[in-house]
Amino acid sequence: MTASIARILEARGAFLPRLSPDGATLFYLSDVTGTQQLWRVPAAGGTPARLSFDCDRVGDFRISPDGRRIAYGVDVNGNERWQIWVVDAMGGDARKLTERPDRMHHVSGWSSDGQSVIVRSNARDPRFFDVVTLDAGTRATPPRMLFEWDGTLNDAVPLPDGRFAVVTNRDRSDHNDVFLVDSSGPRRLTDDVDARYAAPRQAADGLLLVSNRDRDFSGVSRLGPDGGYARVVAVDHDVEAFDAIDGRWAYAVNRDGGSEIHVVNGADRIVSGVPFGALGSGLDLVPDGSCAFALTRFDAPSEVFVASAAGARVAVPATLGGLSAGDLPVAEPVSWTAFDGRRIPGTLLRPQGTSGARATVVQVHGGPEGQARPLWNPTTIALIAAGFNVLQPNVRGSTGYGLAYRSLDDVRLRLDSVRDLDAAAAWLGSEGIAPPDRIAVMGGSYGGFMTLAALAFFPARWAAGVCTVGIANFVTFLERTDAWRRPLREAEYGSLERDREFLEDLSPINHLDAIAAPLMVIHGANDPRVPVHEAEQIVAALRGRERPVEYLRYEDEGHGIVKFKNRVDLIPRIVAFLQRHLK
Repeated sequence: MTASIARILEARGAFLPRLSPDGATLFYLSDVTGTQQLWRVPAAGGTPARLSFDCDRVGDFRISPDGRRIAYGVDVNGNERWQIWVVDAMGGDARKLTERPDRMHHVSGWSSDGQSVIVRSNARDPRFFDVVTLDAGTRATPPRMLFEWDGTLNDAVPLPDGRFAVVTNRDRSDHNDVFLVDSSGPRRLTDDVDARYAAPRQAADGLLLVSNRDRDFSGVSRLGPDGGYARVVAVDHDVEAFDAIDGRWAYAVNRDGGSEIHVVNGADRIVSGVPFGALGSGLDLVPDGSCAFALTRFDAPSEVFVASAAGARVAVPATLGGLSAGDLPVAEPVSWTAFDGRRIPGTLLRPQGTSGARATVVQVHGGPEGQARPLWNPTTIALIAAGFNVLQPNVRGSTGYGLAYRSLDDVRLRLDSVRDLDAAAAWLGSEGIAPPDRIAVMGGSYGGFMTLAALAFFPARWAAGVCTVGIANFVTFLERTDAWRRPLREAEYGSLERDREFLEDLSPINHLDAIAAPLMVIHGANDPRVPVHEAEQIVAALRGRERPVEYLRYEDEGHGIVKFKNRVDLIPRIVAFLQRHLK
């Protein structure tokens, strides 16, 4: 290994940037301290200052209309039970507004007068999310119900005129409705067409938002006050992020995994000076037309940019921890033919200056509503530094290639995506990229299920597997995942009521006799999405059959291993495991 894992982990970035209303101050999150915290820096450049201290991990945050206060969410040990805090913009007078550690609170914004924080919360019932307001000055005042909903919500956006736009989920997370909420109550603006709506913003004649209604790809659309719908920006790629204020827009197009940034002020211009990379979060636009965004790449952690029609500049650079260019991967877009003749896209990452067949790890993204994109991943960089190739596939069901491609793995088609992994391994061998007996599969969350399924249904292809927070048994997963998530997951995977027999047959734990490759299982004890029981049961079952399995359980983590101290322990173990079994 050329670069040490310690150096790789010292490479840090900044993400989720938001500008103060006057554009003078940039707020963002960074894990430079080892956990995700809130920071500020002058937008024109200067010394960063940390704002959050009394917490484990900071999630989303919002700036008050006058720019003087920040509302943000905090959880404990990865449990995603976000509680709301408020701090002044200089970092003083931090105070907690919620006291329901058993419930989730997602900060959505501020009221137009800056006196209340708008929050999506399941405090009323763990199955449902409502929109409530919290008094920003004290937690003594109980939350006030703004929008009660017996279901789940994607977003609640305060509008400049004091109204709110609320995006609710229908039967699944990409079938939504849009409500406009004012003093007379909520009014639904959308009809019963199955479509995705996101990022609503106020316009002169209704709302501007992102939608894939009547199209394979998402674009910018207009939704009128009477429900009238019209496409405004349509391209043959997904619009993945959008913001608008005072007649100015900014949006991002997902082109083959990279993000192309546009600003619209009369004319629509592509922002220059943006390297090939992927947005780590959305876009944030302020009245003067400045736009902030975070971009991550295969060869650099997330950096914060501030852009205008004139171009983009780096406002918060990444630190590379002493890594050199030779330590970083070379990326190449690739594709291969699946069992049904469909071409499956992906990216092949290799060590600098290498050629010929090398041991290769197929690294599967989560989701399944996800995409392998140019993202900085310390585990990937460590594998490259250790001499492995890494293939990141976008099997059918991945986002970024249109609605039709995304739907190819729904419910009864689930194993078709696993067949795409089998085809990937066959292609790696036939093209001389990897020796056929030195290919491993790894992934997290849904990618963890894909790892287990690949080992169970196509065991001859794989020399080893690494499963992080993965689903082993769809029945127990659906029974134990957080109550609010179950309906959304059943829409994707199948329901316990109608599809139990199919889900049992799909579950890797019911095909253990086929799993022969050595397996590493990794899980956080506080995972609310894929409960740790999924790891415990497959590890116990494999050990009962005397199959080779290593188990790493982290007591202070949730759905993924994110703390610096735990990654220092974990990543060397993953590399050593794969070196041992891929020789």
